[in-house]
Amino acid sequence: MSITLSQAIEQASANQILVSQPLTTAQFQILSILNQFAIHQARYNPEVQRFPAKMIYKVNDELKMALVALLTTCSLLDPTRNGEEAQKFFEEQVKITQDLNGNKTIQFGKIRPDLVEHALIPEVVDDWILYRDVNGDGIHALMDRKTHLQGLATYARGGHPVYEFARFYRRFMEDKIAKSQRAKEKAKEIALKSLTDQVIQRQLNNGYSPQQLLENLMQEGTDALFIESEPALKRLPKK
Repeated sequence: MSITLSQAIEQASANQILVSQPLTTAQFQILSILNQFAIHQARYNPEVQRFPAKMIYKVNDELKMALVALLTTCSLLDPTRNGEEAQKFFEEQVKITQDLNGNKTIQFGKIRPDLVEHALIPEVVDDWILYRDVNGDGIHALMDRKTHLQGLATYARGGHPVYEFARFYRRFMEDKIAKSQRAKEKAKEIALKSLTDQVIQRQLNNGYSPQQLLENLMQEGTDALFIESEPALKRLPKK
């Protein structure tokens, strides 16, 4: 029996998601969002538009890709990951089935439960949807949003969608952490310079000579400035 595209969409939307491990209400909501996005993707698939009966298959295929991409991305950002935790491993472990009653079951196999939990993060899910949207601009849209139109000098586009997305996220986080570290170092330098200037001014006001302060800086470094009883610091003779 043939069905129309609208009937196929309605049929794909009327389902209940079951998973092989405990998840929070928020994480179930994220899975529901990903499932709705998979339906959006499938409705524009040329094969589904010709044969609407393939809707469920394409939806589950798209949903699986999303989960594999999120898990792969999370794995690349996890320094404790196992060596096998890559795209191929996740593709083998994630299995999605749907019965005639509309019960969609997602099995995560041997994937670490904590990795599954960490992969279902709203921000990363939103970024995947932006990147993957059949009506969007792919990696260009994602890069523009995440970098505020600045781009990533160390990132090379291309490859399978799962790895293109995961590699971008890895490079983006590396760049973000590096910028944060540089900002902290800059703030530390500014704070130290301000404090050093204050200490020098105070010691000058207390009668220490500029020459003696300079000699101590050359010999002991900035630590000499913060030792008030430093014997080498000589006061100017009183008149």
